[in-house]
Amino acid sequence: MSPFITLEGGDGAGKTTQTGLLVERLRMVGIDVIQVREPGGTALGEALRPLIKGEVDASPLAELLLLETARAQLVEEVIAPALQAGKTIVSDRFYDSTVAYQGFGRGLDLQIIQDLNRIASAGISPDATILLDLEPSAALSRIGNGADQRSDPAGQQRFESQPLEFHERLIEGYHSLAAEDPSRWFVIDASSSVDRVGEKIWAVVSSVLRL
Repeated sequence: MSPFITLEGGDGAGKTTQTGLLVERLRMVGIDVIQVREPGGTALGEALRPLIKGEVDASPLAELLLLETARAQLVEEVIAPALQAGKTIVSDRFYDSTVAYQGFGRGLDLQIIQDLNRIASAGISPDATILLDLEPSAALSRIGNGADQRSDPAGQQRFESQPLEFHERLIEGYHSLAAEDPSRWFVIDASSSVDRVGEKIWAVVSSVLRL
């Protein structure tokens, strides 16, 4: 199948901005690419997104199951057909976010999360995952001063509003995942300018796609 690239990181690290810039650059060099996001990317996923992001209260387990439901639909409806058709996929988050946020952040059982991730993703795994690494207090400061533009309204920022300790745990989770599979993960310092981070991402993707 065609390449599947994911961007991961904590809130405020710049994933959404960099995902859009990467997709634009890939299209400029003639790559047939589809951009998706989690949760979302389908009618069902976009309907679930405000629930997952905080429109109503949800327990950690309910949050996990909603995420997996949105993911299963995205994989079946968009990701799997696109990869089989020879298109490149770039996703703003995928199942690693669930391990970091619901596992390390919320404290849910990691084995249960991994099992559900495997089912919802139908065995599809990213070929390359770029971790935008930013110290949590700096990332939250970006959100607080408006430097990082949120794609969700204020009432749908369940994760952004978590205490610093939550964000520190999830970043530890990301570092653990990256250390376990260094051939897939590429860790990029996200503290520099948007352009500089974008160039680092492009260098990784160019190598992965052999451009």
